[in-house]
Amino acid sequence: MMQLSRTYKFIFLLTAIFAIIGLQGMDVFAAEEKVVEEQKELKFTEKMAAILFQDSGDSFVYKREGRTDPFVSFVQEKVLAVKTPVEELTGMRKFEPGQLTVVAIILGAADKFAMVQDSNNQGYIIREGLLLGRTGVVEAVVPNKVIVKNYTYNLAGDKIYKTVEMVLNQEGEK
Repeated sequence: MMQLSRTYKFIFLLTAIFAIIGLQGMDVFAAEEKVVEEQKELKFTEKMAAILFQDSGDSFVYKREGRTDPFVSFVQEKVLAVKTPVEELTGMRKFEPGQLTVVAIILGAADKFAMVQDSNNQGYIIREGLLLGRTGVVEAVVPNKVIVKNYTYNLAGDKIYKTVEMVLNQEGEK
């Protein structure tokens, strides 16, 4: 029995020694893991620092000169503002058909014309094809009236013609 207890004691002692060595080995292993982890962390921070603080000669630098802004849409609507010069009207272009009164119409074999006057009783002679007002043209001189064709533009941009008749007043009419 004594021998059996000695064997148990020996096994117990041997197990205790292995347990102590194993625990010390675990501490050593854990310490080694911490060192390796710190080295990895150090290596990572060293790499990041190297990337962040590397020399500007080796790094890429974006040069904007001569390049378009990449954040602006490349499809743009162009609005064209057409500046039409203000035309200074001269001669009969200063008068619209409503500002003139037909005084006489002369129909000859070679020539047809009408005599008109403005509100100041200033007289003028008009013939077919003469520009009258901003958009009018004397279309025809016929007995008793002068036909003027004015044009305007609608919203669609189409040219629309409007006919204005300037009637000759007979004697005694106003």
